Amino acid sequence: MEELIACHDVILNYASADPISAFFGFCVLVLELIGQWTGMGYELANIVIFVVLQPLLIIFFLTLWLLEKRKNARLGD
Repeated sequence: MEELIACHDVILNYASADPISAFFGFCVLVLELIGQWTGMGYELANIVIFVVLQPLLIIFFLTLWLLEKRKNARLGD
């Protein structure tokens, strides 16, 4: 958490000059904090979130949507 507070001024300075780079830097900082908090490290936290969790959530919500669509189609018949 100390890193987030220490980087606050740096993020604000970059945000006015280059908001995309500032947002990217903030996202990297959040991933680093998650990696430190869980003990996984930045790389493993990145893999777990974007290679494992995100695709699983997409498949889960797609399945829910398809089931609801099928249910609504049956109710309309």
